[in-house]
Amino acid sequence: MEILGFETIDSLPLLYRPELDMIIISDLHLGLEGSVTYEGGYVPQFQLEGLIEDLELAKEETNASRILVNGDLKHEFSTTRYSEQKEIEKFLGFLSDSFEEVIVIQGNHDTFLENLVEDVGEFKDHHLESGILFVHGHQEFDDIEAEDYETLVIGHEHPALVLKDEIGVKEKVDCFLYGKMRNGKNIVVMPAFSKISGGSKVNQVPSSELLSPVLRNQADTGGLKAVAVSREAGLFEFPELNRI
Repeated sequence: MEILGFETIDSLPLLYRPELDMIIISDLHLGLEGSVTYEGGYVPQFQLEGLIEDLELAKEETNASRILVNGDLKHEFSTTRYSEQKEIEKFLGFLSDSFEEVIVIQGNHDTFLENLVEDVGEFKDHHLESGILFVHGHQEFDDIEAEDYETLVIGHEHPALVLKDEIGVKEKVDCFLYGKMRNGKNIVVMPAFSKISGGSKVNQVPSSELLSPVLRNQADTGGLKAVAVSREAGLFEFPELNRI
């Protein structure tokens, strides 16, 4: 399926841009299970191996030579615990072995990452290439708004749709969002690549309560279209959010 020049791969929450030979993922939140356990809960540590398997499949399907992580590679804000650091090192090692170029955009969770990332690739606050601007989306981007881009790609929001069947059972499904911003430029909002982090119910939450200031202030979110993505069930196209 094509989304504003990007291609979906199987039913994975990632995109591929053919002319850039680049896979794009966002919001992995590595270390989340350990963080939950540290706070007194428990989530089995299974996410990392599954994410690597997903990327191996995407690499096999596309033969991409490049990958961009659009923010929130890690989960913990204030520190990097030993278990989280080991997960990050293993994941970055996999990226380095699998791709010729690795770009990591700094997200709001990505503290204490610079040295780890720079061993394998670039660590940046944004990346602009061929008219596509990649930023995580947790900040206003007025400082780089004047740059010559045609399409903005963000993460951060973890967009998801709340869907209801004929008997009233509700289900939340991750989704891509895409369309136009108020300035006429294209926008693509990535779902979380994480299998366990929560998502914003974008067809139920008022735009004023969305996480990303880009969506709150620079897009009429009701006019954005959605593509639901489920690793188990596949991809499903939807109309504008205000029609769902």
